[in-house]
Amino acid sequence: MIRKFVILICGIVLLTCFFSCAMAELTGERITQALSDKEITVPVVCDQPYALCDTAYCVPAQDDPSKVLCSCYMVDGPSLGGNNCSVLAPIGMYVNEYGDWMIKAGYPVGQITSTYSFYHAAPIEGNEIDPNNTSPDYSGDIYLKQCMNGDWADCWNKPCSVLPQDIHADINTDRLASEYAVCDCGLVVNSSEWFIGVYGTEQCEDETLCNDYIISGANVKSMDPGIAILKRYLQENPDPNQQYTMGYCEGCVGCDGESSDHPVDEAPVEGINETSDESVPI
Repeated sequence: MIRKFVILICGIVLLTCFFSCAMAELTGERITQALSDKEITVPVVCDQPYALCDTAYCVPAQDDPSKVLCSCYMVDGPSLGGNNCSVLAPIGMYVNEYGDWMIKAGYPVGQITSTYSFYHAAPIEGNEIDPNNTSPDYSGDIYLKQCMNGDWADCWNKPCSVLPQDIHADINTDRLASEYAVCDCGLVVNSSEWFIGVYGTEQCEDETLCNDYIISGANVKSMDPGIAILKRYLQENPDPNQQYTMGYCEGCVGCDGESSDHPVDEAPVEGINETSDESVPI
């Protein structure tokens, strides 16, 4: 965790000094119509590179008290965003044949968007996306932890910048990108309830974690529509890194140890008007 903070702070300083922070659809018919009627962003599944902030720690943005900067890792695969895939596609970045993140020649930084996925969700019984397509070698360990009465970061659909590993490298050549993206996220204050992603049961049991740091999260009431859409996509297009939906930490109030993965056709339309248009998934 300390390492991630160091990387984040260094990235912010470098971005401030040298650069300015830059910037397939598959939905259930009922969910799409309900979200459109309520003027809520309709989630879209895209299979392409994205930043994942589900466990990201954040620091205040120096020039805007309503924003925080979060250190998010990058993934290549299916994820859930709030715009069409061409808009969400990375700019000035790609993954090479060896699986390395690269910044294209001519670009001072890469640009990528923070979306959401079940990447490395903990293998909880009953949360299998496809019970007939799970691997005994799967090693996900991320849970959803309930938080109450505090502040959190809204990173979904937000722009992120990625520095080259060597900021002095020739800009006219393709360069290795940094391990993390720095994402420009909104600060949600005085929230009564939200969820964050945590690694393992030890962090689940940390009673002060939610309020000790600003961590990327989501409003609990906004999760079901996007989760149902992504789950259906992955049932038809399996991803070895997303074999389970996210499961709750044990003892979550009102969660009963189950994941929030209602079937698409059973999504409760009448509750959708309680969500904001900012953070559909976590």
